[in-house]
Amino acid sequence: MRPLPDRSIDLPAPAVDIALQSSAQDPGSPLTVEVAPDGTVVADGEIDIDSAPYLHEALEAALRVHPEGVTLDLSAVTFCDCTGLGAFLDARRRHLAGGSCPLRLGPVSPPMARLLRLTDTEALFAGHATGR
Repeated sequence: MRPLPDRSIDLPAPAVDIALQSSAQDPGSPLTVEVAPDGTVVADGEIDIDSAPYLHEALEAALRVHPEGVTLDLSAVTFCDCTGLGAFLDARRRHLAGGSCPLRLGPVSPPMARLLRLTDTEALFAGHATGR
């Protein structure tokens, strides 16, 4: 009896991971996210169902390195749907410790300020400054 060949190397990675990586690294992507050494997460562009997972990953990574808290700079965000808002809220919920919020809002663009105001969520984040 011959053993079955190992075909695991022929299997592609899950489609979600591939799509997320290409969306995050594609120069034509509607969202860029940078994490500064001080833990400031700067988002620039559109946060939607395709780009929100990438932002969520960046927030999670920054919060792991800076458990005392990070600042989210949304001053260059031109659009954000409920998936993007969900990414902020999920990161906040997962990292609440000792009654303090480790995710602070830095400057926000007018579209982001409007979204936070309409959803009554701006008070959930420590610190808030309106940008642009």
